[in-house]
Amino acid sequence: MRREWWAAAGCLLAACSGPSSAPAPSSKTADPAKITQFYASPAAIGRGEKTLLCYGVENAKTVHLAPGARELSAALSQCVDVEPAEATTYTLTAEGEGAAAKQDVTVTVGAAKPAAAKIVEVRVSSLSIKRGDPVSICYTVSHAKSVRIEPNLPPSEKNPNCGIGHPERTTTYTVTAVGAGGDQDQERVTVKVH
Repeated sequence: MRREWWAAAGCLLAACSGPSSAPAPSSKTADPAKITQFYASPAAIGRGEKTLLCYGVENAKTVHLAPGARELSAALSQCVDVEPAEATTYTLTAEGEGAAAKQDVTVTVGAAKPAAAKIVEVRVSSLSIKRGDPVSICYTVSHAKSVRIEPNLPPSEKNPNCGIGHPERTTTYTVTAVGAGGDQDQERVTVKVH
């Protein structure tokens, strides 16, 4: 009897309770974080302009953009705006339960582009006149190097931003503002003649 007791006690001390019931460690590892896309649109800008950084990630819990230590959402497709003062390489880092992923994109910054010409307002003295009566078309523009009214209306002596004409028939006038970079803005107005 003592031998049986000692054998049982020895078995308890040696933890000989038979096969282990603890679960075996899992051999499956977590999927790595993946950056599916990361690009700048546009990748070249003028000084003082903004651009979009667009990205997409999978298997990520956190997403960071540097420089700036900016935390972003873990989205399949997302864009954020940035305004670099000089050429800048941005790094996107996606982290999840598996390995992290990193990707870079560079935005180049050139000289500031001239502001585009814009017609702010076009005013017409009357949209309906009798044949031979005068009509004046005046305009306000911004960032324009030159402005013309076609068919040709000579500028008024009192106001160089107005053209005065005497149309013989219904006429559509086009006001065109031209910027320093050759860009144009146009407005049209039709004057009915009866």
